[in-house]
Amino acid sequence: MTERLETIVNIGPKLAAGLRAVGITNLDQLRAEGAVSAWERLREADEFDCASSLLALEGAIQGIRWHHLPAERRADLTAYVHGIKK
Repeated sequence: MTERLETIVNIGPKLAAGLRAVGITNLDQLRAEGAVSAWERLREADEFDCASSLLALEGAIQGIRWHHLPAERRADLTAYVHGIKK
């Protein structure tokens, strides 16, 4: 049995609902999709479009709080979001 999305680090009720809305219902699916691809699906569905949501997804996949992601990875993901929003 897979755990509820809300029990995964960085995934609160709103982000979990957004993930479900785009067809991602568990951590295995999120890992298979990848943080950037899952975030793109959320953005296209007008669910989430901020850097913190992408960082949260990456942290969830890695099983760590997003604040503990390596600085270079955080910077790369944030730059990706800011590049799209130009």
